[in-house]
Amino acid sequence: MRTRKKYLLAFTPDSARLPIIAVLVKKFDITPNIMQARINERGGRLVLDIEGESKNIEKARDYIIEQGIEMRELNKHISRDEWRCIDCGACVSVCPAEAFHVDPESYEVVFNPDKCIACESCLTACSPRAMKLELW
Repeated sequence: MRTRKKYLLAFTPDSARLPIIAVLVKKFDITPNIMQARINERGGRLVLDIEGESKNIEKARDYIIEQGIEMRELNKHISRDEWRCIDCGACVSVCPAEAFHVDPESYEVVFNPDKCIACESCLTACSPRAMKLELW
């Protein structure tokens, strides 16, 4: 059964040099989509959206962990505190993934976490600090 999952990968300096994406495609028949990456000589992190057969995703996950890369599934990586949100729309204008939109009837800002790429643009744009980053 084909499925999609989002993961946060944390790399050490050594593991950041490995061709992980190529291996996922060739060895595990996985379709990866790099949603965000911050990797440098000290290591880094990668937000990865993976599509494939459930069993292949599990095998790929095991392989990645064997390579010394920390891997956590992202279920809710950006969340919104509904009580703090004032529906100003600042997040709508800065989101490159279009994870926010204004409902034309209620004029409320609607957040779709499935579209979110955890770029953190909404965190800095949100004056009332209603947006929260939850990586782990």
